[in-house]
Amino acid sequence: MQQIFFIFFILVLNGCGSLGWLGKSDEQKKLEEGSSKPTQIPSGLDAPLFSDPMAIPEIRDFRGLSGSEIELGLPDPLATNFGVEQILIRRLGDNRWVFVDLPVATVWPRVLLFFEEKKFPLASVEVSDGRIETDWVSGSSGVAESVFESFGNRYEDETKAYLHEYSFNVLVEAGVRSGSTELYVEERNRLRNDESASVSWDGKSDLPELEAKMLSALAYYIGERLAEEPSISLAAATRQTSKVEMISGENGTILRYRLDFDRTWATIGRALEDADIEVIDLDRSAGVYYVSYASLANSKVGFLKRLFNAEDKKKEGRPFLVTVSSESGQMIVNAAPTNDSSGPEDLVLRERLIKIIKEYST
Repeated sequence: MQQIFFIFFILVLNGCGSLGWLGKSDEQKKLEEGSSKPTQIPSGLDAPLFSDPMAIPEIRDFRGLSGSEIELGLPDPLATNFGVEQILIRRLGDNRWVFVDLPVATVWPRVLLFFEEKKFPLASVEVSDGRIETDWVSGSSGVAESVFESFGNRYEDETKAYLHEYSFNVLVEAGVRSGSTELYVEERNRLRNDESASVSWDGKSDLPELEAKMLSALAYYIGERLAEEPSISLAAATRQTSKVEMISGENGTILRYRLDFDRTWATIGRALEDADIEVIDLDRSAGVYYVSYASLANSKVGFLKRLFNAEDKKKEGRPFLVTVSSESGQMIVNAAPTNDSSGPEDLVLRERLIKIIKEYST
């Protein structure tokens, strides 16, 4: 009986030790003490060259948060599936484009297949530039719908009556949102067989309505084939660099957009709207959005997350300025608290705000 009790007592002690009831374990002490001293080689022996494969880099505290105690809730969800449709036709002023929530490498083959199935002759295909230029195609005159339908006529008797011919220049490039693609179309037309009419692509279509019709046809064609096994172009995969870049420096994190001001301003406004970040006021001439941001209070979260983070949801938003400025032909988007004496929590929220704007930019 005594032996059984002794064994039971030893097991209990061992269990208590593993649970930390009898003090810290050797592993815990080593973690608190940090790394051990380098191995000392006795004199007279050759000292091998040691390299630390898990060296800890020096931390540069740009924001001055060292030693500060910050109480923050769970991080904001940065998922990419926030409700944006996979294919949309966007318009800003006179510019139109198709937004496809797929990488360039998978969209490029589908665009080529579109022109192949529609039997459009191609004058040039430049994968490195993401451009596809069609040859001249005879077509009717009139409204864009009728003109586009006439491209399907391939019988000589039908095409003889056509007085005009048309050409399209298609640009396939990476979108603002990471992993997305944007399609642009430019249209030109001339009298049939008029060799004297030179064609220069300058970004403006002769018939904007026909440009819109071609964009709509491309969007519909790609949308019909989303469920099919995707084809991937390795050559086009090199053109997947996003139009927005996140840059971290001594003054914090900023966003650099390879867009003009109008497109950047509209993109930021739409991102703030989609992320449910309250815009209190805005000044387009100064390039400033006045917003109120409080982390989870502005996040699109589910019922359970709202339930368990009820206190975070009650927090009032902090005022921030989101600015859009030009630098070397590119747009710089920055965020800063409006109060001069911003604390560590404001600086952390600023970083989150920048990341959310990038994630919701389309």
